[in-house]
Amino acid sequence: MPSIKPWAAALAAALLFTDAALAGKGDLEAGRAKAEAVCAPCHGVDGWSKAEGVPNLAGNADLFLQWQLVYFRNGRRKSEIMNPIAAELTDQDINNLGAYFHSLPPIASPQTPDPKPELTDQGKALAAEHRCSNCHGDTFLGVRAAARLANQREDYLAKALSDYRAAKRPSQGVGAMIEASASLSDDDIAAVAHYLSRLPAAP
Repeated sequence: MPSIKPWAAALAAALLFTDAALAGKGDLEAGRAKAEAVCAPCHGVDGWSKAEGVPNLAGNADLFLQWQLVYFRNGRRKSEIMNPIAAELTDQDINNLGAYFHSLPPIASPQTPDPKPELTDQGKALAAEHRCSNCHGDTFLGVRAAARLANQREDYLAKALSDYRAAKRPSQGVGAMIEASASLSDDDIAAVAHYLSRLPAAP
């Protein structure tokens, strides 16, 4: 059995701290109200993005969502749109939004035939090689502060991996994603994004 890389062990320790630091009790109704007020134009009140490059939030890991909002709020993660929005959020707002979007059913999995089965196979092999499931779960539905990747928008996944590779986006806790994506080529990123985008959104 292959050994787990040091950053994976460090991430696991960081996630234990995350549980204590951010896992406040979220109010779903308050989260819905805040989502309708500030999130719906881009992410949809149902958490299903209709815009290119904008991620689906429905069913994502609560702590992952909270961490991203914290990063946007403190400026560690850069976005002309998200930074000013997150700057207005309180800690309770962040708890509420994380809980609300996590509670929503994710968008249905693709039912159309795979237009690029060879790319899917390549992406599956790369995901196994880089042990993506160690952090994101065997079905890639997200674990604690690790994002749900299954059935996420393909264009968004490709952008996220490219941003991690260029160290433009912070990893949660440690540099896990920056290290994991460092050796990926553009073709690799396209393959992984295609594979993950077509995985079932539920177990």
